[in-house]
Amino acid sequence: MGIGSAGRVLGKNTLKVFWLAGLVSFCLGLSLSPGGTKAFLFAVSPQEEPVVQVVQKVLPAVVNLSSEKVVHAPVQDPFELFFGRFYVPQRVRSLGSGVLIDSHGRILTCAHVVERALRGQVRVTLSNGVVSLGQVLLSDPEADLALVEIPAPKPFPFLDVRRLSPNYLGQTVIVLGNPVGYENSVSRGILSAHNRTIQTEQGLVRGLLQTDAAINPGNSGGPIVDIQGAFVGIATAKFAGNAIEGIGFAIPGRQVVAWLSEVARGRTPPDWQALVRRFEERIGAQLQDVTPELAFSLHLPTSSGLLLSEVEPGGPAARAGLEAGMVIVAVEGTPVTDLRSLPVYWTRLGRGDPLSLSIVAVREGNGILLEQKATVTLYLR
Repeated sequence: MGIGSAGRVLGKNTLKVFWLAGLVSFCLGLSLSPGGTKAFLFAVSPQEEPVVQVVQKVLPAVVNLSSEKVVHAPVQDPFELFFGRFYVPQRVRSLGSGVLIDSHGRILTCAHVVERALRGQVRVTLSNGVVSLGQVLLSDPEADLALVEIPAPKPFPFLDVRRLSPNYLGQTVIVLGNPVGYENSVSRGILSAHNRTIQTEQGLVRGLLQTDAAINPGNSGGPIVDIQGAFVGIATAKFAGNAIEGIGFAIPGRQVVAWLSEVARGRTPPDWQALVRRFEERIGAQLQDVTPELAFSLHLPTSSGLLLSEVEPGGPAARAGLEAGMVIVAVEGTPVTDLRSLPVYWTRLGRGDPLSLSIVAVREGNGILLEQKATVTLYLR
């Protein structure tokens, strides 16, 4: 009886040993297997995450901007007119973000952030809480970009905006800024689209990037970077409504760098958006950039150029035989790849002068898509 009992106990221990051995083998298999299973045993610490490391590098260059403008409300009542002189004038405060772009204290932001600045001065709060008085050097409402400068008692940390992100669709983007007055805020998302056009109080704004990262009013003027810290763009607007939420827009980095280059040369940055609007009016059509994604979805024969998205009935373009869906690839023999590359030659032409456009289009015949090329002449109005 005793031997039998001992034998049963030995059997249970043996089963435990086999079970533990199997568990150890399974865990070793996970640790040695390729792919994501390795992270099961050797997880990356939060501090080592790519997004965290990028934020730690970029955030010291992000600043909080506040600007004030004295507002005198119209007086309707004689009583108010008499006592109004005893009232302190109201000040409207605008909050936004900016980013230091060199060690000498130059800050890049959006024009609408500093548009209410009193005497061109803004209050700048650095990421470490130090407050300085900044001077608006330049504000370009059409580009929605502005430069602010603060005294530099010592070199500042800054973001090298010349190190541009490739801006691939679907890539991770990180928005840094000061949303609704809260300092040092970070949000992340993906790059959703290129060359977006939105309607604002100032009119159509073209060539924007679209992201699903949270861009709140205080984020305007703040930088957007990728997970390697390369410059994606400047947060400029947020579109939200009852049906649509979480769509943010940004000025592409390449546009920002081009604008800064013009400023560095002492030139006034060209108002290319106004140029495009004037061109559309004179030819009687609405245009948009052709992107690889748009070309694929519409079966266009080219991945660049200017798409005729709408043609005004009876306008110069319509009278020349142009139709929506056609693509302009050259103006007076000069190739155009996007709206920003539109030449200014036509601005010297008068009403009724001819303008030559090179067009490509796709026609369907017998179930086959055929590419057609042509050069047409229209007469400007």
